Order: sequence, then structure tokens, then C-alpha cells
Amino acid sequence: MTPGEETGRLRTVTGTIPMSAITGAVLPHEHLGLDLRWPAHPRLLDSDPRRWLDEEKPVTAELAALRADHDLGLVVDLTCSGMGRNAAALARMSAGARVAVVAGTGMFAGPFHPASVGEASVEQIAERLLAEIGFGMDGTSSLPGVIGEVGTLEAVPGEAEERCLRGAAQAARYSGLSVATHGRCGLALLEVLTGAGLDPARIAVGQQDRVDDPAAHRKIAESGAYVSFGAVGLAGDDPAALETLVRNVMELLDAGHADRVLLSTGVARMARLRRYGGDGYGYLFERFLPALRAAGADEATLTGILHDNPLRWLTAGSPA
Repeated sequence: MTPGEETGRLRTVTGTIPMSAITGAVLPHEHLGLDLRWPAHPRLLDSDPRRWLDEEKPVTAELAALRADHDLGLVVDLTCSGMGRNAAALARMSAGARVAVVAGTGMFAGPFHPASVGEASVEQIAERLLAEIGFGMDGTSSLPGVIGEVGTLEAVPGEAEERCLRGAAQAARYSGLSVATHGRCGLALLEVLTGAGLDPARIAVGQQDRVDDPAAHRKIAESGAYVSFGAVGLAGDDPAALETLVRNVMELLDAGHADRVLLSTGVARMARLRRYGGDGYGYLFERFLPALRAAGADEATLTGILHDNPLRWLTAGSPA
């Protein structure tokens, strides 16, 4: 793959399509399958059997229903290396639901890094990502369309995590793919990536739904990066949590940064599927967007956030 080869196009798990093929809503931070039960480095994080999602048929059914009821057109699955990604399953779910799926490559966070990261240089990490970008994931021909989510579980990225971030930036610069981060220290992660030469317009700074800091959100947006409220579903039935999220989003809109906001439900466990009594992937459409409308967000702004922003991020602002 050469730089710029995919300009204006989306690399989905079932093939490359023009950006213009996506006319409906985009969920830019989801997990359609996940396995974080047992970290590769258990000394860094306890095991937790609840960090698991493996339900192809229920997930496919939810996506199909969202396509029919809310015009869902694309899901970005940010389940990269160390998170139990299954490219074949993603392709089956995409085809079954008739919803496009973009998959991620990259190294997630320290406890889940493969052992090889310990001795790998930034260049070697980038080469490993470029191999998947060029030849396919998990023994399939499905190509990743984004790098992420990559980052840290800590207050600041550790040395190995910083190397993985720099490797992600290097791979992104060569391939033309964009990057999604994981970690509440959004400004620190952004600094590492931009310091490695990556354009902020190609970076979605994740987990900002877990950060009640409007000033930090504004700084991210002012840099040209995207502020990703990628797990709004975690608010659940908590009115205070929902109110805080809505307030933080509305502050960005009122400050003129509507074009830098990304919103997604962020399903990452079995218990959050509808089959098991959760709100499912539809929480964004059925609970969060009505709350934003009640707070004053207009339909044109919401259309930009749900459709234009994620596509612009994924394609680095290039024309369709």
C-alpha cells in the first residue's frame, strides 16, 4: 500500500467503498466482539471475566434493527491487537446486518500488549501495523480502515505505550489511515501523536465522555483533533451522568466546535446487549440524542456529528 492510495475511500471488512456510499449515521467507536478478560501482562491489571463480548447473532440483529429504524450506515469497530479482534466475525456481522464495518489495527494498552512489544522499536511496531494494513487481519483478506484504539489505562502513557503510539503515528502517516486513542489523558496522547508528525485532523481523542473537563475538550477541538464521546451508553439510567455528558457536548457546540465532536454508544460487554437486558448499540439514538435535542441541539448539527464528522475523520478530510 502506498501513501494516499485510499484517498476519499473507506476500507471496510468486506471491501473498499467510496465515502459517498455511506448516507446514514455512523457509530465511530464500538466493539462488535471483544475479549479483555485475561491481560497479557497480569501484573499490570487484574483479570475480569466480564470484559467479554462474543454474540454474533444478537449483535447482527441489533445492527440490522438500527439500520432499519435509525438509518445506521457504518460502524467503526475499534477492537485492535490484544483485544480479541476477529476479522472473519466482523465480516459476517457486516454482511448479515447490511451495515458497513471499519475495523482497527494497532496495539491497545500496556496490560494487553503482546510480549514482542517489549523489545520492539517504533519502526518495528509501525511495520507490524503496516503488514496488517497492506495484507489483512487475523489470517483473512479483510483490511483495517483505522488505527485504534491505542493508548493507555493510566494517567499518562508508559514508555512502551508511547512507543506504540509513535508507531501508530508512523503507520498512519505512511498509509493515510486515521487514529483513535484510548485513555482519559487525551491531551497527553494527542501530544505524543502530533509530536510524531501526525496531523491532528486525523486523530480522534477517545474516552472524553469519562472526563468532565470542558477546558480540555476545547483544547482538543482547537488543535483540530476530534473530541470523541465514544461511550455515552455508560451513562445508562443515571440522570446525573447523562446531564454531565449532555452539558459537555453542548459546551463544545456553543463554542463553535460542532465539527470536532464524535458520538458513539461504546458497547464493550455482553451485559450491555439488548439480549441481556442492556440498552444495546441503540442507546445513542434512543436516549442520548433526545437529551441533546432537549438541550437545544438542532437537526442539522446532529446530522453533521453523526455523519459528516466521522467520515471526515476516517478519510482525513479528503473529498469523496
